[in-house]
Amino acid sequence: MAVWIQAQQLQGDALRQMQALYGQHFPIEVRHYLSQWIEAQPWDSIDLDNPQEGVRAAQLLDGLIQELQKKADHQVGEDGFLLKIKLGHYATQLQNTYKHCPLELVRCIRHILYHEQRLVREARNSPLLASSMADAVTQKHLQINQTFDELRLFTQDTEN
Repeated sequence: MAVWIQAQQLQGDALRQMQALYGQHFPIEVRHYLSQWIEAQPWDSIDLDNPQEGVRAAQLLDGLIQELQKKADHQVGEDGFLLKIKLGHYATQLQNTYKHCPLELVRCIRHILYHEQRLVREARNSPLLASSMADAVTQKHLQINQTFDELRLFTQDTEN
């Protein structure tokens, strides 16, 4: 299971620790909307002590910016309008922050991913937290099933 999906199930102090990882340097919204892309990138393969790795880091920065802009461009509707503006702002902000030091972006994301994985692992190993995470997942499944049932009924009403 993806780290971000598991991280969203954290509670209490672990959740506060995860939230503290984010800020102006890397907004949690970027992590949320690009979670799959972020987790699929080779952040750990870049040697932060080698300045020549700046080229690969810059490619990752460019990819991140492109993904954010794509996500922004695909937003529609009333809620999508605000999200489009926000994601565009984050793209500009990250570009301006890291364009001269892309290795810092890699360092930042590696730090975040490492601590997210640690928090998830600790929660999974704690019987109390693990059961509350399982309960949260079960609750989410119940909500999804309920939504499907409501949509099915709505569709039936519309067809009749």
